[in-house]
Amino acid sequence: MWINANLASLTAQDSVVLANNRQVLAFKKTWNLQRGTSALPQTFAWKQYLQNTWKAINPNSSKRLISAIESRTLINQSMTRLGQIVDTRLLDEVVKNMDYCHAHLINPTQLLDSHHQNSELFSAWMLDYQQTKLTLNVLDVNDLSTLILNRDREISQPYLYGFKTLTPEQSGLFANIGHQVLSANQPNTHSSNQTFNTTSDEIFHVATWAKDLHSKHPEKHIAIVSPQLNSEHHQIKSIFDQVFDDVLVGTGQKAYNISLGLPLTDYPFIRHLLSVLQLSQQLQSNRISTETFNAVITSPYIAHAQVEQSSRALLVNQVLSWSQTHFKLNQLSPHLINTPLLDALINNISSKAVSGRQKHDQWLLSFNTYLLAWGFATDRTLSSVEYQLFNKYQQTSLGLNQLAQINDKVSASQAVVDLQTWLSQVIFQAQSAKTPIQILGSLEAEGLYFDEAWVLGMTDDFLPAALNAPRFIPNDIAAQHQIPHSNFELIAKDAKDTLNNLINLSDQVNFSYAKTHFESEQHGSPLLPFNNEIETPKQPHQPALLETINDTQAAPLVDKQVSGGVGILKDQMACAFKGFSHRLNIKKFDAPHLGLNRAEQGDVVHKVLESIYRQVQSSTDLIAYSEDKLNQLIDTAIQNELKRYGRSGFTQIEHDRLQQLIHKFIATEKQRDAFRVIATEQTIEANVAGLHFNTRLDRVDEMDNGDRIIFDYKTGNLPSNPWCGNPIKEPQLPIYATTNPADGIAFIKPAADKISITGLARDKDSLPKKTSGQKSCTDWDQQLKLWQQQLDQTSLDYQQGDAEVLPTKGACEYCEYDSLCRVVK
Repeated sequence: MWINANLASLTAQDSVVLANNRQVLAFKKTWNLQRGTSALPQTFAWKQYLQNTWKAINPNSSKRLISAIESRTLINQSMTRLGQIVDTRLLDEVVKNMDYCHAHLINPTQLLDSHHQNSELFSAWMLDYQQTKLTLNVLDVNDLSTLILNRDREISQPYLYGFKTLTPEQSGLFANIGHQVLSANQPNTHSSNQTFNTTSDEIFHVATWAKDLHSKHPEKHIAIVSPQLNSEHHQIKSIFDQVFDDVLVGTGQKAYNISLGLPLTDYPFIRHLLSVLQLSQQLQSNRISTETFNAVITSPYIAHAQVEQSSRALLVNQVLSWSQTHFKLNQLSPHLINTPLLDALINNISSKAVSGRQKHDQWLLSFNTYLLAWGFATDRTLSSVEYQLFNKYQQTSLGLNQLAQINDKVSASQAVVDLQTWLSQVIFQAQSAKTPIQILGSLEAEGLYFDEAWVLGMTDDFLPAALNAPRFIPNDIAAQHQIPHSNFELIAKDAKDTLNNLINLSDQVNFSYAKTHFESEQHGSPLLPFNNEIETPKQPHQPALLETINDTQAAPLVDKQVSGGVGILKDQMACAFKGFSHRLNIKKFDAPHLGLNRAEQGDVVHKVLESIYRQVQSSTDLIAYSEDKLNQLIDTAIQNELKRYGRSGFTQIEHDRLQQLIHKFIATEKQRDAFRVIATEQTIEANVAGLHFNTRLDRVDEMDNGDRIIFDYKTGNLPSNPWCGNPIKEPQLPIYATTNPADGIAFIKPAADKISITGLARDKDSLPKKTSGQKSCTDWDQQLKLWQQQLDQTSLDYQQGDAEVLPTKGACEYCEYDSLCRVVK
């Protein structure tokens, strides 16, 4: 990687200003190639040149130059102060527009006079930010060119290289100082242009080309340029890893290098670190986030992670079983007995003195103390990338010292947020091996020179670019001040200059595009002729053919005493594998939620009705209750059950809902024929073809004719025809009926709009009035025999290990085992 220019006329006393940092690196390599060990001129990228020049002419300035991240912070404060709610995307756009205003010499008063609401608002933010800088006696990099223009000493004239188009700010400054242009040799006007069917074909062909070229000419420097490198990074990396056999090779040892950095906060190592800081603050405030806690205790970077790996994973299960978004230390402490090393870490952190509000530099010291207390990054040897990330974090976190100079005291949680924001603005790329194969974005590549180059993705979406005027600068002002992509004339010129730079990346450059990208149609750039269509190459890296193993029979069940037998038989009927999965003893956890979830609401209804019918033994007793006494009975039962969930607005809403629901239910009960409650929430032992389990009956009523009806309260949705099909969709009541004396079964579904009853009985008059019947059912005695046969066969299938993945309709709807059976839902 070099620049294609003759450096013979330059001396060590000269200075060279280049368009970007990559060109600076390429210049130094070119100098070494052309001039050997002779002293190097001073070389700067544009902003480096501004900073260096300002410091040279103002060595004792009282004003402090703030970083780009500090500048963002102050802009954010100005926007917030003026009543704007700020998010990252809005702040990015505002910063970009402010940079445009400085680079293209747009005065805020122009925007105020534009009578565009967005522009006027933006101008107010800009003026407030400028006033803030005056108050704090600070400067940002956009202020420097004006200060340099107003200098009182001479500055040596620099050489310029690599600037596609100078901005008005740059033109004015260099016209004032004087400059010379270091011209690039750009003799090429022709290229080899190729078309592929798909993006994958295109990338694979380019990777194969680079590998073959490198094997024949290992000394050659090869560039692969992707205009959409940010979005296609993973696809390019995957295909290049396959072609170069680098799938299991670390970043620093790959045969190629992708020049794409990511924000520090995109790296798992940094996310783990931030989670540790968040949990430390939560432990001290005694309000612990379930998500953060589980992320930290399973982190491989905290102390003793390997020693307590299994027990910490089990602790995660325990915390998840609480179904809470947050919890307190006293709830956690009894469960730390199996993780004594973690217990010691947590006690150490939680016992430290709680800091209130501090300056950012003080919080930085606290954060370092937290990381040390957790033994962060000490449990195992860090990889090369992790080591580089930790070093970069330590350097970057010093930015909190800068925030301390412009901010008041903040809370711990705000300090962590500020640190995270600061880290998100720093782009990091791990050091790679010295390889001649470079994969770059188009902006990075312009102005460079290689032995061989290939530019892929040359679609009409890339060149010419789309019209893209700034959000806060009116179109007429943007076009007048020549902001890029603000009108078609500027777009056409930029496209021509970009193509010229790319076509001179090498003496011979290949361009290509793909007709389709993930099923989206694409067209080639109109600036190039694409007549050479490449056939889809035969890729040697084909996925291995899957070998099907018919493994549907597990070992027979040994222990015939099981837990949750009703659920087992229901799932076995719906899908044999779903039934078998109960043998895996996989724990299920409800997602954390606010208030009561549907399962808890159903449980409360069951408990309230149980409480009522333990006191009301018959329909006669129920009718005898006065309205006031009945209201008191219902209200007491509801309040007693809701005590388990604490006092909150959610429980008050649930209390009111239950009042209406239970009163409607009792009103329906009063309309029934005479009955006597002989059991409520009774535990029974069931034996289905040798499979033993306990289950609970919601309620058993005895009618005047002696019939016993088993009721089940159903607060969820009921399937159509729940009992009289094959398989049985809801086997719970058939199991009760075949293992206990019964003359009928019924589901009662209490809902706010109506009380629905679905039932089947020997004598239909024994069922409540308006009970919905069942289609496809035989008479009661015959139906009992059919149920017995179906349940016995299902039980035997389960005991014998039948585990075939063959779900019935709807069986997968609420199943959590699809990652095991891999059925397509």
